[in-house]
Amino acid sequence: MRIGVACTLGPNAQYRAVDPMNAMARRGHDVVWPPDSGQVDVSRLLGCDVVHVYRLAGEPTRRALKQLADRGTALTYDNDDDYTTVPKESPRYKQTGGYRGQRFFAETARMARLAGTFTTTNSTLAEKYRRAGVPRVEIIGNYLASDAIRPTRAHKGIVVGWIAGMEHLADVARIPIREALARLVAARPEVRVVTVGVNLGLAENYEHIDEAPFAELPRIIGGFDVGIAPLADIPCNRARSDIKVKEYAASGVPWLASPVGPYARLGEAQGGRLVSDDGWFDALDRLAAGGRERRKLSKRAKKWARGQTIDAVAERWERVFLTVATQTPSRRCA
Repeated sequence: MRIGVACTLGPNAQYRAVDPMNAMARRGHDVVWPPDSGQVDVSRLLGCDVVHVYRLAGEPTRRALKQLADRGTALTYDNDDDYTTVPKESPRYKQTGGYRGQRFFAETARMARLAGTFTTTNSTLAEKYRRAGVPRVEIIGNYLASDAIRPTRAHKGIVVGWIAGMEHLADVARIPIREALARLVAARPEVRVVTVGVNLGLAENYEHIDEAPFAELPRIIGGFDVGIAPLADIPCNRARSDIKVKEYAASGVPWLASPVGPYARLGEAQGGRLVSDDGWFDALDRLAAGGRERRKLSKRAKKWARGQTIDAVAERWERVFLTVATQTPSRRCA
């Protein structure tokens, strides 16, 4: 099968386009990647059996993809984000929040209705698109790259790390995680905190990395002894994926997370623990003091992560593409 990809390549596309397509290539399918511009090149995609579209929306994109659909090319459409719930603390709010978020959702819903199947990461988003008139929805979560190199880095003391894009400012505003970490490093001089993205501004034993290339994140995580994933119980977080704790687990890093959205069903069997908003200091202090507990959770994390690679679910992606490519779509307009 010849599968085309329509997306702007980058970190956001890794789990939803790049990794699934790499898995398809390993299964013997021919993958046609997008040009560097990220624009939809109709002539490039005409010979494909199916074209997988990630997030692209707007009238020019819809017109281009409708040309493909009208010529018999099957389409799948994927979106893993909900801009209608962007919190005001997020730096993205002015660009993608409020009425802009509502408009973007409407554009993506039109794209999803044009496609033979819409794919997303969770039931919250799936139901939102079903209510918008999208009839064919498949839920496939985010999974780990099968070929990622995950080195561990020796270091002194205990490192508590958080990979936290700037949207997590909303969580810092609602959960006393900064205060818990400040209290932890004051009580335990051997503990150091590292964050990538959000700057907590801690006064001591703290390293802030403003940003890091996606490919560098496994190396950074490899220097953590504990990974954290605090999430406030707000609408945007209920539609998140659990990929962050999977990335921690793949490096054998025990994790602590809020019992919200994707993390609510996880726990010690996956190498971590769930923490209430007022329980962060106690949970962190317990793991900082307990080398044996960290080692036990690390083993469980690695075991769980081995079954969470993209190749473990490649058949599900393949089945979506084959079904869409071989069936006669009932609709070709949004």
